[in-house]
Amino acid sequence: MKLVARADHPLQAAIWADTLRAAGIRCEVRNTTLSGAMGEIPFLECAPQLWVLDERDAERASEVLEQLRRPVTGAPWHCTECGEESEPQFGTCWKCGTVRPH
Repeated sequence: MKLVARADHPLQAAIWADTLRAAGIRCEVRNTTLSGAMGEIPFLECAPQLWVLDERDAERASEVLEQLRRPVTGAPWHCTECGEESEPQFGTCWKCGTVRPH
């Protein structure tokens, strides 16, 4: 096992873990309930931690997380089904659910 990231809060750690699992990387989240001990225990030890189960996946996991942290830029896009405009960070139309064309 190898530590690949510390999150600001448990929800962020859960989203990161779900993203890694979707990429085929086995992982687990630790320290999700230690926030109440902050001050008694150093912050970095209390922060939720994301661990990959296979150390060989650590580099790929770091790359996936780095991509996830990057802000999304670009122009809004128009749905091919209903014509609704969506912001660039959305992969599906909020109105009809159609997947964004590539």
